Amino acid sequence: MFDFSQLSDRINYGLKKSGKNQSRLAEECGVKSSSVNGWTSGKTKDLMSTVAYKASRSLNLNLNWLITGKGEPEGDPVVALDDDETPSDDYVQIKEYGVRCAAGNGCEPTYEEQTESVPATYRRSWFQRISVNPEHCKRFIVSGDSMEPILFPDDRILVNMADTSPIHNNHVYAIVYGDEVRVKRLIQLMNGDLIIHSENPQYPDETIHKGDEINFRIIGRVIDKSGSGGL
Repeated sequence: MFDFSQLSDRINYGLKKSGKNQSRLAEECGVKSSSVNGWTSGKTKDLMSTVAYKASRSLNLNLNWLITGKGEPEGDPVVALDDDETPSDDYVQIKEYGVRCAAGNGCEPTYEEQTESVPATYRRSWFQRISVNPEHCKRFIVSGDSMEPILFPDDRILVNMADTSPIHNNHVYAIVYGDEVRVKRLIQLMNGDLIIHSENPQYPDETIHKGDEINFRIIGRVIDKSGSGGL
């Protein structure tokens, strides 16, 4: 019986659902069979983001669910509706915004609704499952390749703007640093320093030392992505 609280439960569920064996998964993820054995046995508690991405594709699992255990195992929480279909109370629509930060504006971003974009329709039960108020969320468009292969240019991200503290260590956030809006993984160190990490190894880590956060602000935590980037 799977309870999905552990990575091993989620990997074993994916293997059973897909009908693949550990050797096939290892091959498709570009890792050794002994590594996959560590995933399924519980010896490995977390996956590197690049490996998790490959595993989610191999097993056809929701990437966020595979990493955190939150949300739905399969499928996209975004629902496709017909043009003339009105969403019921079981669904909630999230609008898309552009975000920018003007130099000298004290790291205060401004948001502009993208009126030409159709709001995304999410299952309300998905928000309830992850304990997030949809009224606190906005969707943004990803630009640049610094977060590949997790996020690609023109992917859409859903940001919980009520989550503005990096208490979820090693998670992805939308941030303002200097006069730039970025999407990065934040890693909190024991001494209070904060590492701004890009998934693409071509971009080096940056460090914000404790007490030097004057040009830094967290917009919110990324809780979902959608798009065909990388396909």
